[in-house]
Amino acid sequence: MYNTYSVKVLIESITSPAISPEKIFEERIILVKTNQPEKIENMIRENFSDDTYQNAEGGWTTHQVAKILDVFELVEDIEEQPIHLKEVYSRFLIFDKETSVEEVVNVYSLDK
Repeated sequence: MYNTYSVKVLIESITSPAISPEKIFEERIILVKTNQPEKIENMIRENFSDDTYQNAEGGWTTHQVAKILDVFELVEDIEEQPIHLKEVYSRFLIFDKETSVEEVVNVYSLDK
């Protein structure tokens, strides 16, 4: 297609020392332009290296790539045309039985 991919990445926040039981993750969608899609995971990990900083409590927080969740090839050329309303990411959610909208939202935490 256009060698442009939408990559859904899960970023993990690790705090040391752990002063509370909460755990924070960030879901990001990143655009990658490549003619070698098999190298996307390496590209993401190389370009988004661990980011460590001193937090407000005097400890350290590190943000790191935890997992590549999905890779989706864009089906529209976003370089040749305006990007307004262009699709960047899509996935099908398939269930083996009749499922309500509310169930889908709850199962995949789509409202968070």
